[in-house]
Amino acid sequence: MLKLNKIIKFGTSGIRGVFQDEIDVNLVNKLVESIVLGKLGSKFLIGHDVRKSAILLANVLSSGLSYYGKSVNQIGFAPTPVIAYATKNGDYDFGFAVTASHNPPDYCGIKIFDSKGVALSEETERMLQEYDSDYKYQSRKFGKITYNESTKIDYKLKLLDLFSPAKKKFKILVDCANGVTNNYTPEILSRLGHSVVSINSHQSYLFQGHNPEPIAENLGKTVAMVKNSDMDFGFVHDGDGDRLVIITKQGIVPDYVFSYLLLSIILKERKGDVVISINSSVSLEDLAKENNCNVTRTRLGKTFILLDKISGVYATEPSKVIDAKWGLWEDGIYSAIKLVDYMSRNNLELDDLLKSVPKKHYIQKNILSEGFNFENLKEKALQEFGKPKELEEIDGLRLVFEDEWVLFRISGTEPKCRIYVESNDQNRSLELLKKAESVLS
Repeated sequence: MLKLNKIIKFGTSGIRGVFQDEIDVNLVNKLVESIVLGKLGSKFLIGHDVRKSAILLANVLSSGLSYYGKSVNQIGFAPTPVIAYATKNGDYDFGFAVTASHNPPDYCGIKIFDSKGVALSEETERMLQEYDSDYKYQSRKFGKITYNESTKIDYKLKLLDLFSPAKKKFKILVDCANGVTNNYTPEILSRLGHSVVSINSHQSYLFQGHNPEPIAENLGKTVAMVKNSDMDFGFVHDGDGDRLVIITKQGIVPDYVFSYLLLSIILKERKGDVVISINSSVSLEDLAKENNCNVTRTRLGKTFILLDKISGVYATEPSKVIDAKWGLWEDGIYSAIKLVDYMSRNNLELDDLLKSVPKKHYIQKNILSEGFNFENLKEKALQEFGKPKELEEIDGLRLVFEDEWVLFRISGTEPKCRIYVESNDQNRSLELLKKAESVLS
């Protein structure tokens, strides 16, 4: 067998990189061999996003697993949360979402879920990374590849059964970012009785409407449409549907506000432990403590691990929410429906909910990490900011002061260093950001 020179490297959320440069057919073949060597099951589910590279790698993955005698079901174009749902609720050992999520079109990636719909543990990731790729084919029996998409219908029917028809009806703009949510969020909201206008709803590997990352620089046209129409509010997904961004007449709702709203709704239903990512707003900690719930910060992209371990009720990182009652995966489709359902049942406007959210000034800035020397980051940060109240190094370097904090973190999906700051005052947050930039200069 050909010796493969690609290295399997798991980042913040699965395997991800520029197609052909960092992730290609050889890497997927090596992943298949590692799965076989690791004896990680015999029945697999595979879905993918709209990228041509994702379609190619999904087929390579299917063929490779079948070659080694494994059974594979392909469900074609599907949001990542649908793939996680299908893996949990079907008879599968593992599910694969071939997607680069919010990354630009030239990226591709693979997210892997176990039989509970939980992304791989770090232990399993390390095991797959450590296997050598000299596996010799043993069996002469090929596995079966099927193409059964019924689970995607089941996902929609389950949500329609879970949520009631609208009592208060809203006019909602849904921006699907030319990704794989086009047949989900708009359809479900419409069937529940709301008036929905869907944009960027045709699937396109070029993401013609805008870059699939739902951030301000990509959403100018969408924001203008909400402001200049009779829409009550808007939703925006990323390329694979695990993220959700809210837009009002005033513009984009900060990520922490979205997380706060969902947490407040869930804690009204049931109490329990809460998990938040290292870069989440302190307002979430405060809300959990006000409800006598334990709250723990953990690594970005790994909140599900701790949530599963402690049997908590909720986990979040910016623009992503996990409601453990629904499943242990981030689901932007479910989050949109749940928020609308709560407002509809309680005869509330979105502005009514937004008034309850504490004002925080949260800023994130990405800086290309090439050329930076991070070895002395801690020393330089302490020199610039002084001694903090708390110092956290579970994922990057986070300095916590009385009413503010700063986080330096290397991206797990792109060659960038991310700076996060939060305070109670906008000018103070800008000052903190300026100081943080000087640390990296």
